[in-house]
Amino acid sequence: MTKQSETKPNLLDRHYWVVSPNVRNDEATVGAWRQASLLAKAAFMGWHPDEAGHGEMGPGFAKNIKPNDIILIARRHNHVPEIVGFGIVRGKYGNAEKLNGVKTPDTFGSLRKLRPFIPWSRPPTNVPLIEAIRHTRALAKLHPQTNLAHKRVCEWMEHQLNGNEKKNEGTEMPSCVDVTRLRENPQLEYTVQTERKVRQAKTDEDKLLRDYHRWLKGQARKLSAVKYRSLRCDAYEEERQNLIEAKCSISREHIRMAVGQLLDYAFQGMKKFGEPHMAILLPKKPDQGIEDWLQHLKISIVWRDGTTFLDNANGQFS
Repeated sequence: MTKQSETKPNLLDRHYWVVSPNVRNDEATVGAWRQASLLAKAAFMGWHPDEAGHGEMGPGFAKNIKPNDIILIARRHNHVPEIVGFGIVRGKYGNAEKLNGVKTPDTFGSLRKLRPFIPWSRPPTNVPLIEAIRHTRALAKLHPQTNLAHKRVCEWMEHQLNGNEKKNEGTEMPSCVDVTRLRENPQLEYTVQTERKVRQAKTDEDKLLRDYHRWLKGQARKLSAVKYRSLRCDAYEEERQNLIEAKCSISREHIRMAVGQLLDYAFQGMKKFGEPHMAILLPKKPDQGIEDWLQHLKISIVWRDGTTFLDNANGQFS
């Protein structure tokens, strides 16, 4: 057997499906459904498995999709592809009782577990994803045998899932006066802190930032940093204009510091970078009061949940 035949995916071995992340046809809950899919490593269907009508999407999702098929959780939104991730179907369809504590924003008809599951929020380059999700249905089947765009999307997912994709080695941005590679946080501007606590805060923030960097790198997204004279923002994603400040605690004093830093950095860099999307990177999700306050300031939050990073901006930062 040749090396090419060993690595080239056989698209006849399984079927490929696209499932919308808008489970209950409510734009206000799409971000929460995205988080549920990332945490549960599952695709959700709003229609019940025995519910007729609507193209029989409920029965189709639960019964026509077989173990070893591949599901892409994605949709076309505002004429561009919006992706959550993709994975290989394992086992039969399940329901809310099989979520193991993962909270969903609403009820749903059934779910399909995906193992392995690859989170992916950036439309892949040189893959005609938008051609594969022209539909507006909650469930659609891809046809790689007869549609060239579908074939390229299916091959891309196969390579990602099999670990045969070409690795994106470089994470450094093109040379620019104000853009530089990531490094440790240079300072935590506390007025009163012991040296030991400052060192520990730097260590915790650096680890959080490195883990977040790896999370984005796994989706072929590049993270750098931005310098403002003697100051430095923790992270900047140039492609999405994401400006991010990391903090080791969800305490209000830490978050207030991050707010001031982000607003200052955004103002100083506006002429060069335009108006950025701002977010605070945190070790866990803060309480609702802080989230509401930050949303009022147009600042999002990104937080760690186990080995996963989530945000309250429908994948803009994760």
